[in-house]
Amino acid sequence: MTTFINIHALISHPSSMMNRDDSGLQKTAVFGGTTRSRISSQCLKRAIRQSDLYKENVEEISIRTNKFDDLLALCIKELPEFEAKLIEDVLENMGSKVKIETNKETKEKLRFFDAVQPYSIGAIREAINMVQAGTELKDLKKIVQIPTIDVALSGRMDASCPERNVEAAMSVAHSLTTHSADIEVDWFTACDDLAEQGSGHIGTNEFSSGVFYRYASIDVDLLAKNIKKTVSETKHILTTIVNCFAQVSPSAKQKTFAAHNKADFVLCTSSNQPLSLANAFRKPIKNTGEVMEESIKALVSHYDTLVDGYELQSQAKAFDLTQTAVSDKITLVNKISELTF
Repeated sequence: MTTFINIHALISHPSSMMNRDDSGLQKTAVFGGTTRSRISSQCLKRAIRQSDLYKENVEEISIRTNKFDDLLALCIKELPEFEAKLIEDVLENMGSKVKIETNKETKEKLRFFDAVQPYSIGAIREAINMVQAGTELKDLKKIVQIPTIDVALSGRMDASCPERNVEAAMSVAHSLTTHSADIEVDWFTACDDLAEQGSGHIGTNEFSSGVFYRYASIDVDLLAKNIKKTVSETKHILTTIVNCFAQVSPSAKQKTFAAHNKADFVLCTSSNQPLSLANAFRKPIKNTGEVMEESIKALVSHYDTLVDGYELQSQAKAFDLTQTAVSDKITLVNKISELTF
């Protein structure tokens, strides 16, 4: 039976704009007939992958790029024990196809992979060792290497070498506010210190505030398969992801808004299927001074209803800073480190 760890977090952000669309506006979504502020899943995943909390608890993160020459320069620096030509040959044969483009201004010829893909220094070192041991360069694409943790979680797809594709063990939802969102506009000026009056620049930024519902589901068996370890050996990875979901926020506009907040409520469940609780907020929570507490009550009530109605096989633990949650189906813990199964 497949085991899924479902992570549900409620995090309150004051004025912020951590995720923008192609027009530079606050990302939103319509849910339950009302507009909600939104943070995309890819935005949140990148923030987690780039966070100190994540880097401190995993062996190696991937380098996601399509810039062949820049990756080659980095590998030459990080792998001084190998000849530059050997590293170059390996990079040309272990990933996406390489194409040459000419800079229109400088006329410099630069090499690019045909897609942005995750690479790791460790995997490149391993591939070089294989070549030195007798593996043909052309066979590198066919060799499946153990992926980094972030690739094992988020997956990899490369049409030019499908043998190296990795199915994602983690599914992440776009975060939505539990209540209707009021998108506001910040009108700002950049004052010119050498001018007698007036401003050197005038502009506007959209922003919003609210309680966001974050959800992710991790297929523990697939995660273990991806990294070639046992399920019990994935425990530290799951603990790291839970901590990141509770504490990491995207970096956009943080120098302006400083919305550095941690989750007030985190619910983790272990079950035989993924289970989102987003529909707890299909009817928007009233945006009052108790919006967090009411969101927690709605989330817990919806979980209890689903477990009873569908007779789900699910264990649940919750970390609640507000001391609001009440449920005979959820074990409350005092520290986030105790959200383990």
